[in-house]
Amino acid sequence: MRPRIVLVGWLVVAWVALWRDVSIANTVSGVLVGSIVVWWFPPAAEGGLHIRPLALLRFIGSSAISILRANLVVAWEVLTPSNRINEGVVAVELASNNPVVITHVTHAIILAPGTMVIDIDKGSDDRPTVLFIHVLHLRSVEEVREDVLQLETLALAAVSGRADAEPPTTTDEGEAR
Repeated sequence: MRPRIVLVGWLVVAWVALWRDVSIANTVSGVLVGSIVVWWFPPAAEGGLHIRPLALLRFIGSSAISILRANLVVAWEVLTPSNRINEGVVAVELASNNPVVITHVTHAIILAPGTMVIDIDKGSDDRPTVLFIHVLHLRSVEEVREDVLQLETLALAAVSGRADAEPPTTTDEGEAR
């Protein structure tokens, strides 16, 4: 119930911001519209989603730095006469099948110029989700995979369900449970 109330609150803030006028009529109509929207489209991960504000800020900051760095690389490519484009497609297996985490990771990748998620092979309980990423300036496949997995780690820390938040335990034989 609490996530729905928080979501209605955010929708009221957005509603009032869209009207650019804080008034009782806008606030009441925002509560009505927000309640209808949340009732009609309930949150998919209700009850299992944890948002950690500091970790979310870390994810946003890391994504912003990646976007800035990618903008500088693409701007340098445009401004200089040499062509250093070495494009390729890299498949990256994610550790999580949580749709919220996958959405955060793919959006962070797409927002950076020079990278684009071109396909997602949605995993299941026994198969990981695989992102196929087009990279404009491919230097190392392993570097791309490490960057994406680092983004996933930050997204998992920021927004994840209870099952994703628990690290896998290993047995004495080294098998993950």
